[in-house]
Amino acid sequence: MRPTGAAIRSNHQRVALRSGRNDVALEPKKTRTRTRTTCWTMTSFSSCLSRLTHAGVGFRRGKDISSVNNMASMASSFTRGGRAGCSGFRPMPLAHRASSSDAASMENHANTTLVVVESPTKAKKVQKFLTKPDKEEDERSLALLESLGKVEVLASYGHVRDLEGKPGAVDPDKHFALRWSVSSRARPRLDAIKQAAQRCERVLLATDPDREGEGIAWHLQQELEACPSLRGSAGKPSIQRITFNEVTSKAVLRSLEGAREVSTALVDAYRARRALDHLVGFGLSPVLWRKLPGSKSAGRVQSAALRMICERDDEISAHVPVEYWSVSADVEVGGHSFEGASLVALGEEKLGKFSLAKEEDAERARAAVESAQLSLTTIKETISRKQPRRPLTTSTLQQLASSRLGMSATETMVVAQKLYEGDHAGGTGEGLITYMRTDGTYLSPAFVQQCREYIEGEFGGDYLPQKPRLFASKSKNAQEAHEAIRPTNPSLSPSKLKKKLEPRHWRLYDLIWRVAVGSQMSDARAKTLSFEFSGDGVTLRSAFTATVFEGHLAADAEGAGARRAALEKMRALESLGEGDACETSGVVSRQHHTSPPPKFSDGTLVKALEECGIGRPSTYAPIIKVLTSRGYVVRSSGRLVPTARGHLVTKFLKLYFPVYVDLNYTSGMEEQLDRISNAELGWTLLLSDFWDPFERTVADVMDIRNRVVIDELDALFGDDLVKGLDLGEGEGDGEVSAEPRRCPACGTGTLGLKLSRFGGFVGCSNYDKKGESGCTFGVPLDMCFGSSTKIAKHGFDLSALGELGACEDTGLVIEMKLGPYGYYLHRTDGMVASLPREIEPSEMTPKDATEVLREKGKRKKKKAAASTGAKAKGKAQGRGGGANKRSPNPFIEFMQREKDRVVQENPDKTWRECVKIIAAEYKTSASAKS
Repeated sequence: MRPTGAAIRSNHQRVALRSGRNDVALEPKKTRTRTRTTCWTMTSFSSCLSRLTHAGVGFRRGKDISSVNNMASMASSFTRGGRAGCSGFRPMPLAHRASSSDAASMENHANTTLVVVESPTKAKKVQKFLTKPDKEEDERSLALLESLGKVEVLASYGHVRDLEGKPGAVDPDKHFALRWSVSSRARPRLDAIKQAAQRCERVLLATDPDREGEGIAWHLQQELEACPSLRGSAGKPSIQRITFNEVTSKAVLRSLEGAREVSTALVDAYRARRALDHLVGFGLSPVLWRKLPGSKSAGRVQSAALRMICERDDEISAHVPVEYWSVSADVEVGGHSFEGASLVALGEEKLGKFSLAKEEDAERARAAVESAQLSLTTIKETISRKQPRRPLTTSTLQQLASSRLGMSATETMVVAQKLYEGDHAGGTGEGLITYMRTDGTYLSPAFVQQCREYIEGEFGGDYLPQKPRLFASKSKNAQEAHEAIRPTNPSLSPSKLKKKLEPRHWRLYDLIWRVAVGSQMSDARAKTLSFEFSGDGVTLRSAFTATVFEGHLAADAEGAGARRAALEKMRALESLGEGDACETSGVVSRQHHTSPPPKFSDGTLVKALEECGIGRPSTYAPIIKVLTSRGYVVRSSGRLVPTARGHLVTKFLKLYFPVYVDLNYTSGMEEQLDRISNAELGWTLLLSDFWDPFERTVADVMDIRNRVVIDELDALFGDDLVKGLDLGEGEGDGEVSAEPRRCPACGTGTLGLKLSRFGGFVGCSNYDKKGESGCTFGVPLDMCFGSSTKIAKHGFDLSALGELGACEDTGLVIEMKLGPYGYYLHRTDGMVASLPREIEPSEMTPKDATEVLREKGKRKKKKAAASTGAKAKGKAQGRGGGANKRSPNPFIEFMQREKDRVVQENPDKTWRECVKIIAAEYKTSASAKS
């Protein structure tokens, strides 16, 4: 807004802007003999100058002054110098300015373009493509590039704004108004972008081509449009959006043709997702903090994923193995050996998987095979086709990287990001793969044509199908907004890059290249020879398979040797004929048991999430990262194992918030978000339908007393709560105790779920009692149930408890005890120390115990005695005596408890911002208590 009639005064000079005039008067003010001298500050002068500059006013002092800092630094001497200080300033009308060097400067910047990308690596690549284009580019692309003029490329380093990390950032009472904030880390980068935009006529936002990228572009647009000092037509540069799916020169130049406005529909979907996640997170998390102390957070998608992991663990725990047996033998015929030929028929009966259910049955079958005279009776040949794998999406990439390369979802995406940006050792100048966050299996016609040309030249026409292969996505709620993950140049085979890439980068590129190129190759053909050896009512079967035409498998050069060896053996086996005599040896019977479903790995969890329609390509890796960082899940031998706390949180949410952790509900919410991105649904309407019932549910649960919550969860666990302690076995062999929850320490109490400040544990019902009837028996939850018993710090061993012997330093008795946080050593003088992970409780000796107490021992505080002494001292001093300490500040206590959690949950926030979050949470909890 242009100021009119505004005046900014100092003691000795005045800068006045006359309404309707294009000049500025800098004139000294009449002074009295006694005046108080004041000086301009950098801030005040810069503020003044920015207002004048925005109004279209310029200054000259001998030569042009182009920076606010130079003007502000001169202002101090200008003020201190009295009348002389303003002698060098004179008005500069716009007509004068237009003919000065300022006009030349404006002409230099009249045809300039600012391009904003997300990462600095991509910025360097795009800067190179737009300033030093390939000479082979077509004329149209070069003409577009020339129209940009001088190009400057900057990186936003991801999001420049985000919702405030505290309650109230989404205000349902104001039509779900969102309160955004710029983090201290992003502020300098945003300021640099704004300063660069002032020198440019147009701004191109080239963030990633997905909802998150559209959201970042929208944030940048909002910040730039709110900046008053931008230059260009009508005072502001034109702002447009461009997207490219690969960081190559052709893709970047081609994106210039498709410059558009920021998509309102995609931004609405982004805002709806962020608002939903904020409302659920800040709605459920305070409930968890109040009802399940020690629990860190809950979320719309993370809680659904945690439920899947915990239910799989429950399914494994409930699995009852079924016994079955098999019989096999080694058969030699015609100089060829068939190892492990399986018994498939005995007498008139064809044997199935569970036909030999007992050891006696297996032994009778084994004896029959040993006594039988066998011959080769049947040779059956079959030809099968194997189609190539579909092009990779984010989900399938993470699955393959997990199963074949042993990479976690997070590690996979980090390496893929570097391949996409071309940030790798021995850089080739361009990105090696396309954008890696996608759920589409579509391949561009240009790539398919390049791929077919490469296949025909490298492998021959037989390896090329008559028509290009087309693939449709099978995942639920797939958007297919852009291409599958593929190499940017199919002729750049992995063998050419092996010495240029780091091992991890090369292995992932090799995987992506083989799948993408193989998807456009012919089917592989395999021949299977099935041999049956029969005689005396016994039939054994063995099969051998070899690849007779590699097809798409030819793209996998590493497996070529094994395929050739198998084919040679196949040709040798073809010489065998029916009726040849056989000799058997090594007849064995083996016991088997049915196996439960395996625990989730990163890859299989991502597959399950995709099949259920939960989450999006950009959220799979963060979901797993959040679950592990919160302590709800741990990795063990490449598998995701839920902790006892994860089970407890899942039980709580299923009990009190069943709708919001339901897999179908979460999937349905993703469908609604897709409708918003397609402009079929208003984003605030979705939030309105969600918020009202959710708010009522949260309020109802907050009104439930904690004691009721604990009792209901305890009943929900049942005897499974102490299943891992093996307390249900009676004295007789195989006898089960009628009271599996009886406390093994006191014999009178009952074990049950208890909550402490730092989490839950299983303790005796007499745990809180004092005197002789009290019991101190407590066990960490991770020792009690589920797969967490295998990852606990120590396993439960009741025999390890008790007196260990005398301390070598003091001669006092040392005992091994078990508490809510695990095993610990206790000396009779009050010295305690937790048991190190590397030492088993049953192997602890008095010597080892002495060393542990010496290194880690702490004096146990006697709270009862201390409080009694304080009371007595207070009575002696009288009410309000000087010895009485002031009562602790409840907010300080609250902050001490919550500061670590808040800092961990908000790594991008400053300490001052974290304190504000803690204060808001304290205010919420205090109002709830009142």
